[in-house]
Amino acid sequence: MTQMHRCVLCAGVLTIGLVAQGELKRLNQTKRPSLRRDLASIPLELGDWVGEKEDVAPDIIERAQTTEYLNRVYKSRTQPGLQLTLWINYSEKGTNLRHTPEICLPSGGWTKIESQTKVLTTVAPDSHEVRITRLGYEQGELVKQVGFWYYIFGEGKLENFVRRLPITSRSSHGQTTRGSSMTVEIFYPGEHDPDGDALRDFTQSLLIELEPILPHDRAEYYVP
Repeated sequence: MTQMHRCVLCAGVLTIGLVAQGELKRLNQTKRPSLRRDLASIPLELGDWVGEKEDVAPDIIERAQTTEYLNRVYKSRTQPGLQLTLWINYSEKGTNLRHTPEICLPSGGWTKIESQTKVLTTVAPDSHEVRITRLGYEQGELVKQVGFWYYIFGEGKLENFVRRLPITSRSSHGQTTRGSSMTVEIFYPGEHDPDGDALRDFTQSLLIELEPILPHDRAEYYVP
């Protein structure tokens, strides 16, 4: 392919992306789906896990641009000392997607450990597979891992198409989201659960309780 052909191809992709994003803005007045139930309806007992509420600083809530959130620590009944911190952030306007782990953790001084990045799968109540990105980060001698996936509610074919264009950066998710959205993040110390078995087990129990909360019209993503 000649340089001229490459330029024409790139210009074509860019034009399609800009036209699609312009159309998204025009459609942005569409009603954004709300959760069917409050996040607080998620029980404190999830399978073998027992949780308790953990307070969040007001400035973090403000920066997270959350409409509704849940922050809890769940402890394992079967593995003493193992606990997971669950953070769920629902945003009516989709702006919470600007605050994924790969954006927020490095800004807080954490460095990504590429070798610990892994895509895990677990099974939802309707038997379809849900993929989770497990990420590892370090700060000095501290290491933490986080399982991450997210939902976009009310997203149509056009939004889904634009999200996959090369000009749509990860940090611009919120700008290209017509619907509301929800992120799910599960944090735990890096020395625990190296194969992600506990993360899968917890997620499977969580998905059962999330099902009656989530709007029916939704798309699931796992890339942070």
